[in-house]
Amino acid sequence: MPFALTRHPFPPRLRRMRLAARTELVSGGAGDAGFVRVRLQSDGPLDGFTSPGAGDHLRVFVPEAPEWASVAVDEAGHPTAPSRTETIVAFDAQAGWVDLDILVHGAVAGENPGLIGPWAARAPLGSPVVVSDPKGSVVMTGRPDAVLIAGDDSAIPAIRRYLRMLDAGMPGLVLLETAFDPASLEVEVPAGLELRILAPDRARPSAALAAALDALDAGDRPVGGAAPAEVFVFACGEQSLVAPARALLARWGIDVDRAVVKGYWKSPSA
Repeated sequence: MPFALTRHPFPPRLRRMRLAARTELVSGGAGDAGFVRVRLQSDGPLDGFTSPGAGDHLRVFVPEAPEWASVAVDEAGHPTAPSRTETIVAFDAQAGWVDLDILVHGAVAGENPGLIGPWAARAPLGSPVVVSDPKGSVVMTGRPDAVLIAGDDSAIPAIRRYLRMLDAGMPGLVLLETAFDPASLEVEVPAGLELRILAPDRARPSAALAAALDALDAGDRPVGGAAPAEVFVFACGEQSLVAPARALLARWGIDVDRAVVKGYWKSPSA
């Protein structure tokens, strides 16, 4: 059965939650970057909340340091606090919780540590947050014949969910630009897929991914069981990755609507 990507819009909804737990996946000791899993908990069920797609994300409005005491809102109750978009790792709507994996930037002189990382790493448990539900979802049905999956640290939660959907033995390539051990982030690549770890350049995020995509020509298109093979492409990372990823889709004859290509974030130096 050929695969299909169906896009589902969801109605907007804000929820008040709290930071209920944190788990350190990768230590950020000695000024290095790390990864923290946080659990956001509601006082009741998350009525209407859903996340059927591997790349579903929500927006998190967090209180500001150092107190992390309250989320700023306007007179109508809409949050005006700083926010970031994060991919959903897991959730239980009935139990009222959502898990997110947050990248905590290292303490490098002159670099902005960001907003969500310091909060995820240091805010007291019980700190309030406001969450905006996913705006929509891209759901895969059927089974591709082969895959190309490419991303940086920001894409790891979505990559992990996509990999868990694939059958063992499916051919393809996984390009991961990261300084972390994939196993420490629970990235499990099914047998049949080739995993290439690309060393990141702090000054040029996603540059290694872009170069790897540029190096793939028409003859590198994965071959599956069908002729022509149904290839699913996921390529997400820093905004500069979008152009080379779309150029690859053109070389491989893949319609952009049958792929997931996004700039998850934009480097301040871009």
